[in-house]
Amino acid sequence: MRIPSIAGCALVASVFAANAAKQVDNTFKCHEVAAKKPFSALLVEYRKESSNIKTKTRIYFGSKGIRTERLTEYSDKPYLVVIKNNSSDKMWLVNPIKQYFAEVPRGNSNKTGGVNERRQKQVLGVLSSKPCYGMRSEKQSARRIGETELSVWHCFDNDNKQYLQHYSTLLGVVIRQESQDGQVSELQEISFIDESVNYFLPSSEMQQISIEELITGRLVLQDFVE
Repeated sequence: MRIPSIAGCALVASVFAANAAKQVDNTFKCHEVAAKKPFSALLVEYRKESSNIKTKTRIYFGSKGIRTERLTEYSDKPYLVVIKNNSSDKMWLVNPIKQYFAEVPRGNSNKTGGVNERRQKQVLGVLSSKPCYGMRSEKQSARRIGETELSVWHCFDNDNKQYLQHYSTLLGVVIRQESQDGQVSELQEISFIDESVNYFLPSSEMQQISIEELITGRLVLQDFVE
């Protein structure tokens, strides 16, 4: 069995952390985000022709913020958490295994613009507050469920790539997206949550460190004072 190096693990973690933080930030920046009811769900990504799940992320989403927990392949234990708090406008990366957290400096994701920013909006898909956000759209079908509606939309981006999106008026977000090449992202195990629980803050029992220390896993020793 090949065991990944510490440097390799740190690189993978840093790439995911950067992407996750940017996605969470863009979720609120690019959309009129307001889940109609706070909920939790399991976001899974896979190819349509395969039953193998590529990634699993536990999501907690509401008016107070968003929390994403990246899960390991063979268990439901998170190894990296991203929290965005709307009240404080702060974002944190959390290492739940080592009980560390770090605040993400604000403004880093503002350096991209133009085409890159437009594509970030389009790629988001799941959790968008509007179907086919930033894309041309055609409504394919709709099904009433009590007082709510589940609709399917055909989306076309600026590169003429096509997507199918499923939008829930009950949750107020896109819950499934399928690209023309068979990449699927969807919310499963959806349930409503109580926002009074501190989903959108790091635990007070954790130690705060710098973002560099969290990414590299190397803590800087404080100066000793007698």
